[in-house]
Amino acid sequence: MLAAIPYFAPVSFPIGSWTLSLWEILAAVSFMVGLEIARARGIRLGLDVRDIVDGAVVIVGMGFVGGHFLHVAAYNPHLIEEEGWLTLFKVWAGLSSTGGFLGAIVGAVLFYKVIRKRDFWVHADVIAFGFPFAWTIARLGCFSAHDHIGRPSDFFLAVDFPGGARHDLGLYEALWTAVIALTFFLLARRPTRPGFFLALFAAMYAPIRFLLDFLRNTDLDGADLRYAGLTPAQWIMIALFVASLVLVARLRGAPPQAPAQGGGPAAGADTLAL
Repeated sequence: MLAAIPYFAPVSFPIGSWTLSLWEILAAVSFMVGLEIARARGIRLGLDVRDIVDGAVVIVGMGFVGGHFLHVAAYNPHLIEEEGWLTLFKVWAGLSSTGGFLGAIVGAVLFYKVIRKRDFWVHADVIAFGFPFAWTIARLGCFSAHDHIGRPSDFFLAVDFPGGARHDLGLYEALWTAVIALTFFLLARRPTRPGFFLALFAAMYAPIRFLLDFLRNTDLDGADLRYAGLTPAQWIMIALFVASLVLVARLRGAPPQAPAQGGGPAAGADTLAL
């Protein structure tokens, strides 16, 4: 089978003295979409929308911090020798998505257990509900920039890069995350236990991401480091999948959570009715 997707160069838009890439636009759109979906679900469950919005901002912020820390510590440790430990704080200079997941978990715990004490599982689950919708768009942004070029391939979804057809893992992950988002949408109106969507996302995402990392390139400059034959992301996916099983076991004894009648405090319009 021959690669069916023609190569296209990353797209950017000049705005005065600035240049805005399509990746940056889609990243911003992904945050807004995910936040709006989580906000709407929080309203439907009778939560204070301020707790959802403020929590999401802290969680995403910590995701950037965690993403950069892992990008340096696990994928590019040479940067510490070359630039010093301050490179860990240059959060704009490279991100690891799996490090972002770890940072987001820390952000959720920090916000809902320390900064503004709320029912952790209820609120974190609402944030998790909106995540695959956002992540699908974000990964399409990665595809637009070809950030994750994989091994040579003649798979029909491979991209016909100038040097030969290769997997584009940003596209593959976007497609699978879209399946997760569709699953969430179909389950949105069913009573679920707090933490259900957290567990479901981890259980659906981790195994596929683990397998996709075997398609990463090993022959191009900047190829990911391996530890005992696995990428840092693969080790984290193992831990994430185990965590999903532990959470499933915890959920078995919890009562289902039914949608509230009407919105919570400071709710506003339930625009998406999720």
